[in-house]
Amino acid sequence: MKYCVILLTLLALTSCGGRKGELRIKGEIKGLTADLTMYSRDGVVQGIDTLHVRQGKIDWSCKYEKEGGCLTIVYPTYSTLTVFCNSGDVILIEGDAKQLGSVKVKGNVDNEAYTSLRMAINSGNSIDKDSLIDDFINTHPESPATRLLQLERLSKQQPKSLRQGEELPNFRIVTRKGDTITNDTLKGKYSLLAFWANWRGGTGTLNTRIRRLRRQTQKPLVCVSYNMDVNTNIVDYIERTDSITWHSCNYPEIFQAELPSRLGIRSVPYFILSDTANHIIATGSDWKKDIEPSLNKHLITPQNK
Repeated sequence: MKYCVILLTLLALTSCGGRKGELRIKGEIKGLTADLTMYSRDGVVQGIDTLHVRQGKIDWSCKYEKEGGCLTIVYPTYSTLTVFCNSGDVILIEGDAKQLGSVKVKGNVDNEAYTSLRMAINSGNSIDKDSLIDDFINTHPESPATRLLQLERLSKQQPKSLRQGEELPNFRIVTRKGDTITNDTLKGKYSLLAFWANWRGGTGTLNTRIRRLRRQTQKPLVCVSYNMDVNTNIVDYIERTDSITWHSCNYPEIFQAELPSRLGIRSVPYFILSDTANHIIATGSDWKKDIEPSLNKHLITPQNK
């Protein structure tokens, strides 16, 4: 009898939690038919991984030894779900594909607290969103969700350095070929940073305009294609079909990646044109209205217009 009690206790414990050194995500999002994409800034997964969905059901696991990790799950709509995880966690996801903003995440105190916050924000209560977030930050100062909320607030602040005439902020990005580009790399040349994603559309027109610009100007010009697609196969295809031969990078964290966060970029396409001293000449999402007049003034000679 004593051994049966011990066995039952062990079974109860293992049914509630996972094994140390492993992370598991399971559950169901009713009506969801497409696989989900995942990425992590802190090493939960390397690069991009796939969360397979079978009739709405999810069951995924990986080796994971660390504490305090954060996963971003990307839905087919390109909205995201944040999951906080530790070694040994079994994360449970429950919801409906028709209401992705209300998907619940359980499995540790950080997920459950953050889910409660999301539900409160989505409930339409009279308390405003900022007040709810302030209260969460004050009551959960050590939570990884608090750090995430603080970063999100910072990323939404439009920095003064994006104004015309200001110097391009310090940055560092790595191209798909492994080259490192910084604002120091661009000094002495005009530069065009083009932020885009296939899910937004219009990429063919964007790349055609950049290709034409490179033919029209005789001045030193560096073009950088900054892509935000999660599916690298799509990026490969577009780069081949659109003949992208200029610098190209891919950061699937979308607007949460370091550079767009620091620059306050919240939509694509978006362009930043700078002069040879790294001073911003023009910025904006409308090529013809925001960028083309400055191109005609600084880069394109009359005979090439």
